[in-house]
Amino acid sequence: MEGSGWPAALPRPGNSKLNRLESNDPWFEVYEVSTGTFALLEPRHYEEVISYLVLGTDRALLLDTGMGIGNIQAEVEQLTDLPVVVVNSHSHYDHIGDNYRFAEIWAFDDDGEVARIERGLTSVECRNYLQPGSYLELPLGFDPTTYEIRPARISQRLGHLQAIDLGDRILTVHHTPGHSPGSLCLLDGREGLLFTGDTFYPGMLYAHFAESDFDLYLQSLRHLVTLLNEVHCLCPAHNEAHVEREMLADALDAFEGIAAGQVPFVLQDDIRIYQFDRFGVTLPQ
Repeated sequence: MEGSGWPAALPRPGNSKLNRLESNDPWFEVYEVSTGTFALLEPRHYEEVISYLVLGTDRALLLDTGMGIGNIQAEVEQLTDLPVVVVNSHSHYDHIGDNYRFAEIWAFDDDGEVARIERGLTSVECRNYLQPGSYLELPLGFDPTTYEIRPARISQRLGHLQAIDLGDRILTVHHTPGHSPGSLCLLDGREGLLFTGDTFYPGMLYAHFAESDFDLYLQSLRHLVTLLNEVHCLCPAHNEAHVEREMLADALDAFEGIAAGQVPFVLQDDIRIYQFDRFGVTLPQ
């Protein structure tokens, strides 16, 4: 993410503590987060996006499909032969890139987010995502000039507190608008994992987009903090796949301070930038 020190900051400390597995493509780094839980990282792009594969006894859930630069389906098939359902944490390009490779795509019930996933993005719209200096070595045969996000049909819309049963493992959907209207997090009660999507990660938290809403973001963080007694660690969608749960409370404190007008900021290109210890927040001027 911007301002994160990429790529000099690699490898991230939260990833170095995990058991790294062999990946099918060097574009990906694959880590075992817990029993039946795998993080699929794309650290060769500055977004450092992370998707997660969660295994039950009956089926697997893939939270996001990454940028669509490397073939994430091949990584998944190397880890499991269970049927796979994709759940998108939200509809931004770096989380839906390989949706088209899968038959079952679920997302939160928000018309705008669903429409963006089903429309995709053209190569012209994606041009800015692969500017020189934004990536390291690309996969063999990948042409950045033709990079696009292909359309994918949403087969099920999810609701707040909906349970997703994978067989001996249930994930609960938590609607967390703020970064985007249909952002969601997943709570894995069995393993004590909270998959936080773009609602929280160690890095710059973006709340300055036209569709972002600071007040809703604050409410979402307040809600997530009430879950921390059930959480062993956080599994964010960028930078680090294993983050101490206390950082979520730190994020809430930061947002509360911003709401109270108690936090200084730097103005850059009409964006207010608030910097904290291991994360930051952007807001419109």
